[in-house]
Amino acid sequence: MILVTGGTGFIGEQLVRSLLAREETVRLLVRRREKAASVYGPLLERLDLAEGDLLDPASLDRAAAGVQRVYHLASWICFRADYPAAHRVNVEGTRNLMEACRRAGVRRVVHVSSVAAGGPAVTGPDGRMRPRTEADPPQPLPDAYGRTKREQEEVVLSYCSAGMEVVVVRPSAVFGPGDPEGLNTLLRMVQQRKLPFFLGSEQIPVNLVFVRDVVRGMLAAMEKGRSGEIYNLVGPNLTQGELLRLAAEVGRGRAPGFAMPIPVLLGAAALVNGLSRLLLRRPGPVHPHEIRNWTSPWLVSGEKTRTELGIEPTPMREALQETYAWLEEHRKR
Repeated sequence: MILVTGGTGFIGEQLVRSLLAREETVRLLVRRREKAASVYGPLLERLDLAEGDLLDPASLDRAAAGVQRVYHLASWICFRADYPAAHRVNVEGTRNLMEACRRAGVRRVVHVSSVAAGGPAVTGPDGRMRPRTEADPPQPLPDAYGRTKREQEEVVLSYCSAGMEVVVVRPSAVFGPGDPEGLNTLLRMVQQRKLPFFLGSEQIPVNLVFVRDVVRGMLAAMEKGRSGEIYNLVGPNLTQGELLRLAAEVGRGRAPGFAMPIPVLLGAAALVNGLSRLLLRRPGPVHPHEIRNWTSPWLVSGEKTRTELGIEPTPMREALQETYAWLEEHRKR
């Protein structure tokens, strides 16, 4: 029996469908049965649903009973979240899950973290950047998401000493078929010629990973990842200009024509966010943390994953072609 948390999300759904294709017995931890039904439709009959929550230890004990392997994807993914709220779900909720796994005698856990837990590119004494590896000391950005994802890793890895096998994977920004929102929204804007400018500079490094590569990486981590190790699940390191021009070519759209400086973007985001909270009593459409995240230099090494897990990233052109084809089909529904 395999337990999957976060199985109704974008990546989780793709993972569960792959597990079912392998004839695995899968249990999903879900808050509401209705959500799982809307995601999986007729496939729901092949799933064992465990209703519960990361903040409800008793429900986690029920979910972990009889389970040998766990994929833990559930997290609060929000760059504008306040730290206590993010810590409660991402860190304490994960600790609750790991305790339930320990009590149930779970053999192996693959925890899905994020490159945000490691941080952007490493800058040397000479000021030159190089891709961050899993061996580099973590330097997450100062937002609640990056900080709590790193703390989440520390919690999970601490259970290696309890005799449990634990492997951590760190995807970069994920895109691909199956998600009408997220990064696919950016790709759609390029296709529709509605993205007016590069964020900061077209030379800023970016790293996106195709969702099917993330699923392949998680499956490989479960099968042959070394316990106690971290593996980056990433795509090619590109500049913002290279990525968006390729997206424009594949999607028959248009790349931005100029770059908006980072200080201007941060100032505008802070102003709009402040006015929205003051006048509308709700957060603005863009938070400064989101600007900092997108404009940070995401140079990340995937060499360890290629060497130890045998995962080669899908060529970006091919991944974009599949994504645009799915977006077109989704638009017609």
